[in-house]
Amino acid sequence: MKSARAAMLMLAALCLLAAPLPAADRKGCVKGNCVNGTGTLIFEDGSRYVGAFKAGKPDGRGTLTYRDGRVYSGGFKNGRRTGKGRYTHPDGRTYEGGFIDDRLEGYGVFTSTDGAVYRGMFKDNKWNGRGEVVFPDGKKYTGGFKNGMRHGRGAFTWEDGRVYEGAYVDGRMEGKGVYRYPDGAFYSGEMKNDAFNGTGAFTYPDGRVYRGLFKDGAPHGTGVMTHPDGREEKVEFYKGELVEGPGGQP
Repeated sequence: MKSARAAMLMLAALCLLAAPLPAADRKGCVKGNCVNGTGTLIFEDGSRYVGAFKAGKPDGRGTLTYRDGRVYSGGFKNGRRTGKGRYTHPDGRTYEGGFIDDRLEGYGVFTSTDGAVYRGMFKDNKWNGRGEVVFPDGKKYTGGFKNGMRHGRGAFTWEDGRVYEGAYVDGRMEGKGVYRYPDGAFYSGEMKNDAFNGTGAFTYPDGRVYRGLFKDGAPHGTGVMTHPDGREEKVEFYKGELVEGPGGQP
């Protein structure tokens, strides 16, 4: 799915923000106390740290400005970014939230270069736990994540008004779910590989309901069509086309 690819691109960009601190080789302490106190330290590559030190390492609150223009401002512990902090990139990417040992951990907010925003839980630099992604074109996902992918229960809303609520596995709609359309039609049943697959029920805008088998997003196999007046008939579909059914085409 397009949205899945966009999410993966966001995640790849996010991981770049978690790059480690510059090499420990130092150009020198140019101001203050860079051992135990507050000072300004210039690294060999030109990066600059301004903030608290303990035993010669950044420890406490500080700001690290990288040579390429990236900036981290927040907590440090034993030379590593730990605690709450804000990370900005010259290309517009930002992250604000928790860090542990230079990794994105806990609750945070990540904004990509195209304006997509993720708010939720992180673990090992990836989306893990509950979160929400809002895309610039209006798409939105709210629910569970695992290893940077939609996983567990969640709801995805498309810009045209379609909504899916149900189970996800490794970024795909998989398991039980409900898929609704703007015209009032909706599907309830089994999902696999981002499509209706298995047993389910499809309610048409005119009130008819087909209950039966689905394959690759369309009715496929035998089932029962229930009409608004309560009349039922056995029907058979092939790739979404009605093969037999005295009630006529759906």
